[in-house]
Amino acid sequence: MTDQSVIITKSGERRSAQPMRQLTSSNRFIRWLKSLWGLNLLLGTISIGTILLFWEFAATLGIPGLKDVPPPSAVIAAANDLLVSPQYWNGWLLSFERIGIGFLLAQLVGIPLGLAMAMSRPTFGTIFPIIELLRPIPPVAWIPISIVFWPTREQSVIFIVFLGAFWIVLLNTIGGASNIDRVYKRAALSLGSQPRDLFWKIILPATIPSIVTGMAVGMGISWEMVVASEMIAGDTGLGYLLWQSFQIGAIAHVIVCMISIGIAGYLSSALIRAIGGFATPWLRLH
Repeated sequence: MTDQSVIITKSGERRSAQPMRQLTSSNRFIRWLKSLWGLNLLLGTISIGTILLFWEFAATLGIPGLKDVPPPSAVIAAANDLLVSPQYWNGWLLSFERIGIGFLLAQLVGIPLGLAMAMSRPTFGTIFPIIELLRPIPPVAWIPISIVFWPTREQSVIFIVFLGAFWIVLLNTIGGASNIDRVYKRAALSLGSQPRDLFWKIILPATIPSIVTGMAVGMGISWEMVVASEMIAGDTGLGYLLWQSFQIGAIAHVIVCMISIGIAGYLSSALIRAIGGFATPWLRLH
């Protein structure tokens, strides 16, 4: 006698429970497929795979503009060469170091200045016109002046990175601190709060989400600026390696450097978002 699970219907018929288990497995698979993470993963894999296949056979298909671009197989081969090159990893280290210094300086200056401007009308009225005069100038346009002003090329690159992150975090801090509902401030003052309590308990916590957003956006701009400045004014780093590869015609190496910069920017922004999530635990409740 075989050991097989059965179910008894209302009419007394005995049926195997195996189809029910199969249906349950199918439902689980469908629910997983319909889940946001699973569906996004599937669609992302399909889209990336389609692009890579299209790119690989672009030269064979004779597509204008892409037929002269190295296929993914050549890029992978070039990546294998660069991954064992000390110059490549040294470029990662130096670019991250410049990003770290310039970005940190931008936060140390931009966040306190933004809070001061948001909390003091005289400070805002004095500094804001200067900011609006200088902010529209692209940080890349400051490269010639920074080369002349700063004594070393390294300081010039860090200064350009600083400018890339400074304006974003400054404006986000001003906006976040200025848009706090006055009801909260009045309620705190009516309950006897001191100005320092008002700052630490209401203004700063309410501004942190805007600061984190500005930091994440500023980090992306910082990577743009460090690459541009390394290509023009630097002699090391990922940007310099990218430009040097282009000058010698190693386009596959150029693409590897571009992908490396994208990965570095993604990791940096992910770190900022993780720090922001740790600093704003109350937002995880929504």
